[in-house]
Amino acid sequence: MRNPSKGTYLAHIIILAAVTLAVLLPFADKAFHMDDTLFFWTARQIIERPWDFYGFQGNWDGTLAAAPEIIKNPPIAAYYMALAGWFAGFSEKTLHLAFMFPAFMAVWGAYALARRMTMMPLLAALLGLATPAFLVSSTTLMCDVLMLAFWVWAAFFWIRGVEDGSRFSLVLSGVLIALAALTKYFGVSLIPLLAAYSLLKGRKGLGSLPFLLIPVAALAGYNFYTQIMYGRGLLFDASTYSAQIAGSAQRLDRAIVGLVFTGGCVITALFFLPSVWGIRAIIPGAALITGGVVYLVSRDSLGGVQLWTASFGWSYAAQLAVYGATGIGIFLLALVDFIKRRDAFSVLLGLWVIGTLAFTVFFNWTVNGRSILPMVPAVGILLARAAEDARPGKLRLWAPLVLALAASLMVAWADYQLANSARDGAKTITAKYSRGPGQLWFQGHWGFQYYLEERGGKPLVWNNLRIAADDVIAFPFNNTGLRFMPEDKFAVVEDFIYAPSTIVSTMTLGPGAGFYASEWGPLPFMLFPSRDERYQVMVPR
Repeated sequence: MRNPSKGTYLAHIIILAAVTLAVLLPFADKAFHMDDTLFFWTARQIIERPWDFYGFQGNWDGTLAAAPEIIKNPPIAAYYMALAGWFAGFSEKTLHLAFMFPAFMAVWGAYALARRMTMMPLLAALLGLATPAFLVSSTTLMCDVLMLAFWVWAAFFWIRGVEDGSRFSLVLSGVLIALAALTKYFGVSLIPLLAAYSLLKGRKGLGSLPFLLIPVAALAGYNFYTQIMYGRGLLFDASTYSAQIAGSAQRLDRAIVGLVFTGGCVITALFFLPSVWGIRAIIPGAALITGGVVYLVSRDSLGGVQLWTASFGWSYAAQLAVYGATGIGIFLLALVDFIKRRDAFSVLLGLWVIGTLAFTVFFNWTVNGRSILPMVPAVGILLARAAEDARPGKLRLWAPLVLALAASLMVAWADYQLANSARDGAKTITAKYSRGPGQLWFQGHWGFQYYLEERGGKPLVWNNLRIAADDVIAFPFNNTGLRFMPEDKFAVVEDFIYAPSTIVSTMTLGPGAGFYASEWGPLPFMLFPSRDERYQVMVPR
């Protein structure tokens, strides 16, 4: 099969744009969710003082703190949000529509990169799109997909610059690396990754290495600027924060959870590997799944989450084992590609995948789907390269993609419903309790905090509690920063129950699913969750 001509290239881009819009438009009114609120705060600050992006305070863990203490991401995504909000307003719909552009650019960049590495670039790009990691992340307003867009285009222009000797491409790549790193600090990983690729290209690649000083200089300047503005270099501050938290967990547990998240978040491999490897994938995969279940039977906990509780059964163990086996399959895919081809692209793709997991397991503050996202384009390309060797028929080529897309859309829809349930809960509570004689207080953060504050609620400040007799407190059970109120001092006056999805959940308390933080559960998403979303309203006795 020939690499697409220019005419076919244009047709493929139109297809990719149409598919990206088709799968993301249904989520355009998704409620602010998880850390969206932090980026919203920063964007509003940028509108007022663009040079002082973290010059504000917020309550994100029960205490009022300066923004650099609670925000551990650089500000480029917030600048993008501020630009979109300034032109079109800060509603959920306008911001989600704006963030569809970087999602498309990430898909297009994966396709452009795949054209140099496989004869099936359209398949490679679609395999990356049809993953829970990509679809769920693309329906948030956080920095991950924007970083991925910068990442894939930086890799594309770097490879073109090395191969074609284009200094312009290398300069452009250096700028894009800097933008990726200043969107999310993981973008710094591009520097050693692309340096390794250049070294593999011999003399032709050595001449490209000085261009990596562009992102190094940009990051040094950012760290120096934030040191002056906020009394701390935020680049080093974020790395220290993540290392301290990641270092406190058991490494073996985190590695296992990382493999589980890899297999679940890049679920295209689960459907596609049997298609291209046949019985060579099914038999070892079944053995790995069986071994995984046996291993789980011997464990009391995994990743700090208790197993074999009321909500943990054989179905849960099976999901863990299947996703874990798929995660192992992805790394075997990279190994097989290297053994068969032994080229610089094999090494680049292998390091890309392994480096992403290593960062997630050993350096990130938690294992989550957002941290798995950067490997998605590389896995898509590896699967397309495997399909080249296997040459399956059209049904075996495209049916797994359709199944993976359907499964990933189901996960994205569950997260959409979860986000909206927090908005609905906040609206219901404020409509009933915000007009009383006292103040409406609340616990919890994420999107729930945004909607409570928007309607007059205030977050509890634990070191300065001022709860009067007429005050009301809203309590979300599935949230962060929670403390149970003593029953002898507070009485529950009403319970609100929401059932976002009875089929899939992305954040279910333990052992459950923890797409955004594995502390919720060692699965990125969970089939048939047993718990609804619950909110309580209480008053002082």
